[in-house]
Amino acid sequence: MSRSIKELILHYDPINESNIFTSGDIVEGRVVLEVTKEIKVETLFVKFTGDANVSWTEQSGEDETTYSDHDRYFKLKQYFIQESSKKGQSEKKTTLVSGETYGPVIKPGSHVFPFRFQLPQQNMPPSFNGQHGSVKYVLMVKLKRSWKPTSSTCTEITFLPRNDRTNDHLLQPQSGTEDKKMKLFGSGKMAMTVTADKTGYMQGETIRVSVDIDNSSSRDVKLKYSLQQKQTFFAGSRTNNALKYIVKETKDRIPSREKTKSAVDINLPCDLTVTIENCRIIKVQYYLKVYLDVSFASDPEVMFPVVILPADQRCPPWQGPPGGFQPYPPPQPNLVPYPVGPPPSYAEVYPNLNDPSVLPYSGAAAGLYPNPNAMMPVFYPTPSAPVYDPNQSTKESSPNVPY
Repeated sequence: MSRSIKELILHYDPINESNIFTSGDIVEGRVVLEVTKEIKVETLFVKFTGDANVSWTEQSGEDETTYSDHDRYFKLKQYFIQESSKKGQSEKKTTLVSGETYGPVIKPGSHVFPFRFQLPQQNMPPSFNGQHGSVKYVLMVKLKRSWKPTSSTCTEITFLPRNDRTNDHLLQPQSGTEDKKMKLFGSGKMAMTVTADKTGYMQGETIRVSVDIDNSSSRDVKLKYSLQQKQTFFAGSRTNNALKYIVKETKDRIPSREKTKSAVDINLPCDLTVTIENCRIIKVQYYLKVYLDVSFASDPEVMFPVVILPADQRCPPWQGPPGGFQPYPPPQPNLVPYPVGPPPSYAEVYPNLNDPSVLPYSGAAAGLYPNPNAMMPVFYPTPSAPVYDPNQSTKESSPNVPY
């Protein structure tokens, strides 16, 4: 940071207790710039991007090859100060609520630049940080000056797609049976039937599984289960995989010649990454595996695909449903500086806009708080998540080897 720039901070306002955004939400905040002496700025803007990136390195002998790919979902910009040459017109100053004007020369003191964006109404993957890739939604502010290094700072928001309740097949139960006849180190056979109450679960829900076991063999066995997360990364024709265990437990011992029925409850973390099937370069899938641990023999097992859905997000009362949002990009807001010293009261920075006596002229606040009736709102239907086909998933990923 330059000596003349004491502080450059980027804040955004949470819209719910979980601090999570979804398609169509409004992201509002402010950039705080504090300078110790007068500076001249070429450009000052805040940028909002959504991107997926993958990268990994493979080694063959002494050679190393790096594979990478990138997907961009959106890029929005809001300028506070912009070079005249880029505007295609003479230098234009921004009018403040107080009636003053603001040009490229920043005087000593602290200055507040409010911004406002709307997340696109499109089918975008959730925020994700994996072993070889990520999906990130980033706010970044940049300040450029002649013959000076660019000053910048950034922050991430957490994005989750809307919960799609139209996939009825995700509510259907799953069931599978596995038999095994003992040949070496034992005799008889064992059978296991596993039933899961459904296929799709929201973050924080409980997976309920019932297991019927008929151990008609001469061996004791142990019931085990796991929930696995499979991450798949794509770069051109290359793929890379990572496997992560969310849960891995041992439950009951089933003695020889006994039948039993067990209930398995798996509590899902509230922040568990949702299933990602709508990203070209990253997939995140889950598999529930229930098996009998047999010493010195192959284990009979049943494996199901599991779809993790976003938990319900409450819509903030001041925004309402997505159909009422204004289309993006948003209009340029006014800039509100305040002097050095203790910060002013909220009323001083944001006056009562319903009181015309505090405004220098009619409609002066429109730049900071646009008239919602100025243009008809546009409704973009919430996109449906891709249909999850368990048969297709089974073909792509062997039940016995997740990758």
